[in-house]
Amino acid sequence: MGSNPSQQAAVSRSDFLLDSLEQVPATDISANIVGFHETDIKARPFKFLRSALRKRMREYGCQIIGITSPTPNNGKSFIASNLAASLSRVAREITILADLDLQRPTLRSLFNLAPAAGLGDYLAGEELSLTAIARRIEGSNMVIMPAFPQKGATAELAASERMTDLISEIRNFGGRPTIICDLPPLFVNDDAVLCAEQLDAVVLVVEQGVTTRKQLETSTQVLYPTKILGTVLNRFSGSIVDPLDYSGYLDYY
Repeated sequence: MGSNPSQQAAVSRSDFLLDSLEQVPATDISANIVGFHETDIKARPFKFLRSALRKRMREYGCQIIGITSPTPNNGKSFIASNLAASLSRVAREITILADLDLQRPTLRSLFNLAPAAGLGDYLAGEELSLTAIARRIEGSNMVIMPAFPQKGATAELAASERMTDLISEIRNFGGRPTIICDLPPLFVNDDAVLCAEQLDAVVLVVEQGVTTRKQLETSTQVLYPTKILGTVLNRFSGSIVDPLDYSGYLDYY
């Protein structure tokens, strides 16, 4: 039986778009990004996380989710990057990793990106297409949309009509991509809450021995009514995770 013509068109559109984007050499990516390597034992937790997340995204009809944490340095950018990398290994469509932490964007460092136009510039009103911002990870169907440090307050950008336009454009970038957004920490400012309002759901990253029960409860309250798909427990530098409330911890040696 032949393929559905609409599916063929979507694949062709995705392939054409990917080929047109600036490439990020795989050798430039931080060694901490292990999600691309299916056989690497360090990638195992992210495969479990990927499976759990895909199940919940299908269950709730989610396409675009945010990754946030109560406080800085809980490992959210590490989790977001590896999750997106792992998802890109199995997704038929493009997987997008978008940096919406406009005050302290981290993805540029993890992927060794030279300063250029980013999502902050788009939100600030510059006439930019997303294809001018997006970079394709070499040899994959993963696209990163970076941000670079913004001067001044960023809450206005997070609450702007341009943010609404951005989310709408990303949802249709090259078909129907799966989108992971690296959000700011919740307790730094209200940027994360403002961004999360426009997403389908969020995942909370908490750090063992650092995040308190009170912080977790408060995080849930401030995010309401945004759906929380689950929590990821970062036990050691983002390396070991408990995928979306699964019992037990995933460890490796």
